[in-house]
Amino acid sequence: MTTLAQLQTNFIHDCLSGTLTADNTLMAKDLDTQFISARGLMGIYQHSAIANITNSLRLSYPVIEKLVGKDFFQLMCKSYIVKHWPTTGNMDDYGESFSSFLAAFEQVKHLSYLEDVAQLEWLFHQSSLANDNSYFDWTRLAKVTTSENITFLLSPSVSIMRSATPVDKIWQMNQENAPENNELSLDGTSDTFIVLFRQGLKTEMMTVAESEFTFLQSIEMGLNFEVTIESAKAVNADIAIDDCLKKYIELGIISGFSI
Repeated sequence: MTTLAQLQTNFIHDCLSGTLTADNTLMAKDLDTQFISARGLMGIYQHSAIANITNSLRLSYPVIEKLVGKDFFQLMCKSYIVKHWPTTGNMDDYGESFSSFLAAFEQVKHLSYLEDVAQLEWLFHQSSLANDNSYFDWTRLAKVTTSENITFLLSPSVSIMRSATPVDKIWQMNQENAPENNELSLDGTSDTFIVLFRQGLKTEMMTVAESEFTFLQSIEMGLNFEVTIESAKAVNADIAIDDCLKKYIELGIISGFSI
């Protein structure tokens, strides 16, 4: 007799294994096939499971769906789901590798910007789920006598991203109430530097200069303040470090520090 654990494993396999046949339907020997074949019965469950998982991806990647169209998005999702089964019951954790999947998906490989748009959408998703920012302790900072060993900390909801495409503009053009008939060139040579952070319940996106991106990237890497300054100034010697630090603390992007 098939154990409950094996039944559950077989059920998941049949729901997420792609095209079902008489040979690969593992639930066949445990189903009543008097009125409908095991393949047909598990096909119903498979369709429902893929639809539910696709809906989760749709919530995480609404701009991707808009860019490729609903029908093609569903096709892509089915291919992704079959290759990348959910590993937990928490669908908030599902879909992180969708951007790299798009980069390799043959039908859209020529749309190189899709990978970065998907990466940006995943960072939005992660920011919305992150813990709230902590209150920055200005009083404690004022007591620090030397900045040599101080290491600043980014807030949990902060993500930074560098893209070779104007991914920020692509995302903005596909939001509700975005102006119509906007034109966008994808032939630019300049990279785009993005900071995502949550204020209250809303995740904000900000495009920044490369020097400020490097400043935040150094903090994200856990480098001390002296090295952070050196890294930013290597990109732009004229960057105003004091103003930069103050701005990102006030925005809640930098939420603390350690010594």
